[in-house]
Amino acid sequence: MSAYENAVVGKLRLKGKALDVKTGGIGKKKKHKKQYDQLSHAVGYELTGGSDEPSMDLIGVDCEKERTQHDDRLTPAERRYLECWQKIDLQRLAKTANKSHRDRIKEFNHYLANLSEHYDIPKVGPG
Repeated sequence: MSAYENAVVGKLRLKGKALDVKTGGIGKKKKHKKQYDQLSHAVGYELTGGSDEPSMDLIGVDCEKERTQHDDRLTPAERRYLECWQKIDLQRLAKTANKSHRDRIKEFNHYLANLSEHYDIPKVGPG
């Protein structure tokens, strides 16, 4: 019995599923076949009553599944970072949504008026 029999072989996986030493690790993911994609498109077509686009209910369910699958792989620090980032983003959007177009233009013109022009800066050095 060797000391290396229980060693996990393969590339290092930091996130995702835990490595299963007994079965030899994680296998490759299978590629989706074209028939499956065509079938899913046809089912979406039938469910929407003939519309070319899938209904918003189906899209929302798919997005929610993808989001939860993505969140499962995040570390707690990454989750906190994303929550803070979303909070700051919402505050920024709320701040810009309160201003009218006229206010934004006035603020931008005031900013441009306070900038120094290239010909206002005195030359430094000989010449």
